[in-house]
Amino acid sequence: MDLETNNSRGKTGKRWLHVATVLMIAVFVLSTLLSNTLYGMTLPKVSTQSVGAGQLDQTFKGSAFLKPVERRELSGQSGWQVTKVLVQKDEVVHKGQILVQYNNEDAQNQLQTENTALNKLMVSMEKLEYDYVQAEHNEDQGNILAAKAAVESAKLDISAQQQRISDLTAKLAANQSLLAPFDGKVAEINAKEGMAGVAGAPDILLLNTQQGYQINLLIPTLIAESLTLGEDIEVQLHGKDTRSISGKVTKLEGAESGNNALTETSGGQMEKSVETTQLTVLFQDASLVGNERAEVTITKKGKAGAMVVSKTAVRSDPSGTFVYAVEEKQGPLGNAFHAVRRNVKVVESNEQATAIEGLFPQEAVIVESSEPLLDGSRVRVVE
Repeated sequence: MDLETNNSRGKTGKRWLHVATVLMIAVFVLSTLLSNTLYGMTLPKVSTQSVGAGQLDQTFKGSAFLKPVERRELSGQSGWQVTKVLVQKDEVVHKGQILVQYNNEDAQNQLQTENTALNKLMVSMEKLEYDYVQAEHNEDQGNILAAKAAVESAKLDISAQQQRISDLTAKLAANQSLLAPFDGKVAEINAKEGMAGVAGAPDILLLNTQQGYQINLLIPTLIAESLTLGEDIEVQLHGKDTRSISGKVTKLEGAESGNNALTETSGGQMEKSVETTQLTVLFQDASLVGNERAEVTITKKGKAGAMVVSKTAVRSDPSGTFVYAVEEKQGPLGNAFHAVRRNVKVVESNEQATAIEGLFPQEAVIVESSEPLLDGSRVRVVE
């Protein structure tokens, strides 16, 4: 009886020992899993994207205001007073039309003085001619030669004075009127009646409407390479009415690229400054008045089959350009994900995506992270 009791107690003790052991193992496993889960919650959160084949189009959108090809600053002679302004702002004028009239009392007085001097020479000439006739009548050779020389000298003086008056008259006539050098439109009037010209400002600013209007835009050189001089470009014109208008590419001129300096984006990535080209488009349309806003959209088709990822996935440092790929490693307590650096070569990019070389199709790359990453960092992948 005692033996049976002891056996029963021994079995009960072993059973409790087994249960306790199982409970301890369960608690250990549960604690490990819980700590693993809590640790995983502290890892940097990352969003991923699969690399895929596609076509990367380059699109530029920009706008500028139409400006005349030629703007001519016109002013009267310095010191001349404006007597009358014959045009108004925005008035259409024609070549040779009088825009402003001027007067200069000093010039008028000088012309009058020169005419008086000429009259005196003419009076003196009459006396010299009389002396010459008298010398011939007296047949005095000495007096004849002297009188003849005096007459010839007076003729030269009169001729010079007449030329001086002619030049002064022509100058006076030319400076009295400001003429339009071409067909155009008056953009600005600074001339004021009764006053001399304003220093540092033209009396009239005239726009050449016959040469048309143009816009200047800085566009990415990569897109500019798809354009040719003389090519037609359709733009949207915004004024009183929105409409399409065609212009011609007249200039493609390189601009500063910032020496390919690295700039930091809001996400911490480093990228090179974009090289730009100045684009000039000419418009010749009689309905244009200037200052209309022209909106330009230029698209360059990319090559099909390129490996394309989001632009935010591509990063740069002094060692080169790279992305972080996600590498999955199996463990006894579950799989772990690590950020692994993959060096890549950027073929081209636009505002949203980048075509690259150096990755395999469907490879997962990190496009966004909650914290800065290092090569080999363990991460938590979120949808």
